[in-house]
Amino acid sequence: MKGFPKKLKTKKDYENIVDDFGYTQKVKEAYQALLETDQHYVFDKELATEDERTGPLPDYKIMKEDDQETETVKIVQYKLVDNPDSKLKELGFTESEVQEVIDLC
Repeated sequence: MKGFPKKLKTKKDYENIVDDFGYTQKVKEAYQALLETDQHYVFDKELATEDERTGPLPDYKIMKEDDQETETVKIVQYKLVDNPDSKLKELGFTESEVQEVIDLC
């Protein structure tokens, strides 16, 4: 290998960077990025005010969005949920496997 790969497409690619580069900052960043794919935000509900939020960050995120039809600003709540299509799951990793590498870096 000539350098740190630009794209990691398989579980073996991730295992190889640990073998080739050890527990370095770059390896840690690659595994953290993989772990971050395990959850994502989805629309939960529209709010009248920000005070109506269901819970705190990071479980719930509030955003103001322009409504082009009514020309008003909506307050929208998004909820953090498991991502069934995450790269982590797609490659066959468990959260604990990835976290173990991160902790060793």
